Amino acid sequence: MTRMTQTEILLTIFGMFVVSYVPRVLPPLFLSRRKIPKEVERWLKFVPTSVFGALVFSEIFVRPGYAFDFSAGNISLWASLLVMVVACKTHSIGASIVSGLASFWLLEQCF
Repeated sequence: MTRMTQTEILLTIFGMFVVSYVPRVLPPLFLSRRKIPKEVERWLKFVPTSVFGALVFSEIFVRPGYAFDFSAGNISLWASLLVMVVACKTHSIGASIVSGLASFWLLEQCF
């Protein structure tokens, strides 16, 4: 295994800074002086929900090796169904999180 030189380490850190910071700064700088069309604004409001949905879906239904698991033995599916019921009844993010963690743990212990 070769060791990185001090220059390589600094260049790597700088490169990580650029690829992390620039995409966060450029859009606000570019868009702050422009009027965004109403249709685009309306469309952008759906992005966080869509991203969250995609993340949750993959956590519940996609297994290692990218295999889908829609079976009755899918513990994540049962725990998520309980979370949906708790969330609809209580409207509490805290109760939803606690019920999800507890139900997943209990189901994992039982199966």
